[in-house]
Amino acid sequence: MASILCLKRDKEKAWFRLCLILAASLLFAAIPMSLRADDLNAMGSNSAGNLGDGTLFSRSTPVTVATGVSQVAAGWNHSLFVKTDGTLWAMGENWAGQLGDGTTTDRRTPVQVASDVSQAAAGRDHSLFVKTDGTLWAMGDNDDGQLGDGTTTDRLTPVLVATEVSHVAAGGFHSLFVRTDGTLWTMGYNSHGQIGDGMPSSRSTPVQVATDVSQAAAGRYHSLFVRTDGTLWAIGGNSYGQLGD
Repeated sequence: MASILCLKRDKEKAWFRLCLILAASLLFAAIPMSLRADDLNAMGSNSAGNLGDGTLFSRSTPVTVATGVSQVAAGWNHSLFVKTDGTLWAMGENWAGQLGDGTTTDRRTPVQVASDVSQAAAGRDHSLFVKTDGTLWAMGDNDDGQLGDGTTTDRLTPVLVATEVSHVAAGGFHSLFVRTDGTLWTMGYNSHGQIGDGMPSSRSTPVQVATDVSQAAAGRYHSLFVRTDGTLWAIGGNSYGQLGD
């Protein structure tokens, strides 16, 4: 199945409507079979160039943006993708430096940001990525400490956050990562307990919240993680029953 990420603006309203999909994970009846399995196709809102097709026109059908793509992530109005050669590319809105290219200029076409990247994640207006050496890097909006660098200063270029990282996830205004030893670390906005440390305050440096973790995911105000014994755990906002408890 195709994967869609939706985040809300201003912590409360304005649904983000960007959809980024890999041809390999599409409903084949809806997509021309001529597309290659590693094509990146995009559709939806494009007000900041977040689809990466060189325009500001929204798309109701998929448009091919890049080839040779292994992973993709979507923020509120910006997008990231990792190519099979390990390069990281970004496009869309860039007011807080979430594209990581050293500017605050929106980009209608993808710009290369880093190399030797294994995974990327996008929050509302911040971005994170893991390099093949296990280092975690972050850029963009940092008002709530979601970059985890000990400040609340926005970053226009990637800043090193942690080492020995195997997995990363981004919520609306918070971030999570799993280290190679299985520990789960979180940082950023904590209004609904989504950081999972039992405290009401936001965190600008990573705090360890669990062990024996293999994977994590984040929504706007909630977080989930899978432990190595196969159990699923959830924390944070639950006004719509999103924690499943």
